[in-house]
Amino acid sequence: MTATEQQPIQGEPQQSGSGQPTTTGRDGDTGWRPGLDPSDEARLTQARKEQFAIVEEIPTDNASLGWYSVSCLILNRLIGSGIFNSSSVIFSNTQSIGISLFFWLYGLTMAISGTIVYIELGLTVPRYRLGDGTSKISVVRSGGELPYLNYFIKRPRFLATCLFGVSFLIFGNTSFNSIASAVAVLQASNTKETRGMVAGIAMAVNTFACLLHSMSRKWGIRLNNFFGTAKLAMLFCMVVFGFAQLGKDGSVAATNFDRTTAFSTANSPEEVYRYAEAIILAIFPFSGFHQANYVLAEIQHPRRNFAQVSFFCVALIASLVVTVNILYAAVIPKDILFKPNHDQAFEFFSHTIGRVASRTQTQAICGSFRALSAIGNVIVFTFTAARVKQEIAKEGILPYSLFFASSYSFSVSNGFRRLPPSRSSYQLYSSRAPAAALALHWVVTSIAILATVFGTMELSSPESRFHLSAYYLGIAAFAYGLDLIWFSVMGIGVLCLRLWPGSKWRQKSPIPHTLGVAAAATFGATNAFPLVAIWIPDPAAKFLSNTSDSVIWYAPQTYGIAVLVFGVVYWLCFRFYIYHRKMKAGESLEIVRIPIFWRSPIGELLQLYEIVKVRWTRYIQGEKRESTIIRLTEFGTPGYETRTTSAVSGERISKRVSGARKDT
Repeated sequence: MTATEQQPIQGEPQQSGSGQPTTTGRDGDTGWRPGLDPSDEARLTQARKEQFAIVEEIPTDNASLGWYSVSCLILNRLIGSGIFNSSSVIFSNTQSIGISLFFWLYGLTMAISGTIVYIELGLTVPRYRLGDGTSKISVVRSGGELPYLNYFIKRPRFLATCLFGVSFLIFGNTSFNSIASAVAVLQASNTKETRGMVAGIAMAVNTFACLLHSMSRKWGIRLNNFFGTAKLAMLFCMVVFGFAQLGKDGSVAATNFDRTTAFSTANSPEEVYRYAEAIILAIFPFSGFHQANYVLAEIQHPRRNFAQVSFFCVALIASLVVTVNILYAAVIPKDILFKPNHDQAFEFFSHTIGRVASRTQTQAICGSFRALSAIGNVIVFTFTAARVKQEIAKEGILPYSLFFASSYSFSVSNGFRRLPPSRSSYQLYSSRAPAAALALHWVVTSIAILATVFGTMELSSPESRFHLSAYYLGIAAFAYGLDLIWFSVMGIGVLCLRLWPGSKWRQKSPIPHTLGVAAAATFGATNAFPLVAIWIPDPAAKFLSNTSDSVIWYAPQTYGIAVLVFGVVYWLCFRFYIYHRKMKAGESLEIVRIPIFWRSPIGELLQLYEIVKVRWTRYIQGEKRESTIIRLTEFGTPGYETRTTSAVSGERISKRVSGARKDT
């Protein structure tokens, strides 16, 4: 029951119907979670019976992500293949120890400032108006940048959703880490790489991750925790290896860090392109700092755990990654360190543990560390990316949106089911997973894997690997199209909210104003510079680094912009289809998203359920009829609730609920 229909019970606001806050009672039907208002229970029960509606349960209590799981989620995402592969490009591009390490500090600065910006957005957006109509509250929501973009860009409708949605659906896959894990496994086993073996192992890793998270949310989280812990230990081991070698022989460090030559630019590029390329590869390993925002609604006590855990983990891993790269420069001689198309990670292991181990053993250890990083990254990003794709489907821009927006429970006897086995009980399962979104993720990733492995030219050099050209093209395009573009928008957007005349953002945000302005300005600038600089041509750099002169220099950024343009085209087609149905058949595409909240004992407002209804509707001779439902969905007007009081007369009552408006 809405707050405008009855007085609050025991003063605890509950979100219901059209985003309208209601209150939770203490007694109620045990078919749903205890404490729900009877009107909310009735809405949920009715929605479960409707053909074109779904009820999504948000994991809370024991099913939610605790501080340790959130920590491992961030650790697992940050420690990926980038820390092994980016260094080769950065050192060879700059031909300078000092400039290379400065770029790693550049990436660290981006990650720290970005973490502050995303903490601010995650704890401030979206916002709901309470039933009294005088105050607003913020509620945490999953989906990463999606709810923040919808807050920034309200008009034209669907534009922000289509731009980000298309970009994430294309770039938000795990193909590159799947391929990296396959190559690492073959390296660890001292097996020669072939196209079939690389593709087979990469597909197996991708399939395993998708099936794992589809069948068991609990075991997916446990495996994420294992990999996060193991990878942190691995990073500490690399630091120990480096310092142990320095204790035995510091001659290389003394030469490389000589004050007169460390910042020498005698052999460095004169144009900005190679530097911009190096910066992008320095940003890439840190780009997973905001993974917790992807699953923010599933975090236990998010206002306490999210901010503290995110900042600590990002600061820790960023510092360790920079330390590892300083050790790269301290133990690898310059003539090897600056060599193009060279594996600097393997050289690091060769110059540390390789002093006491054979080449085969060193290769096995290096490959094992790489495989651990890459496979763990696939596990965690599959988990988080599926939630974002599920949120994109709820926004209604996909065909069959309800199918992809639904969560499914799995059992050996029944397979995947959207409804509980017994329709007499409407209790949902906390272990349900976005299996349809994971299937979509699997398809896109599989296509990208096969295109990368089999769509590249065989290279003649025996030290070149056939997958590297497409691999580095994909990494650069991912960093440009999904990181630089949207990170720049987030930084500039928060800065505008902070400094816009008359803005009240500083009263809404939990971040101090001065810190918020500094973080947003730094975050926006550190991403905007390479976003623009990468387009400045260099006559001496006609091809992308580490691609054996097979990928033209402007290919990654062109790929990223092309995907953005495709998002605009998709939006235009989507809007035209809605307009065409309206003009031709008088049908209106409607969606009703009803979030239901509960205030926890510590005062947090937590979302328990969300009802999503989708239908095409039209009026014929005063009667409201439903046409064939196509699962394309569209937001209804915020702040409105529509009811049909008579199926015969079709009387339609639309009213603005003043105390229920959502700031989208």
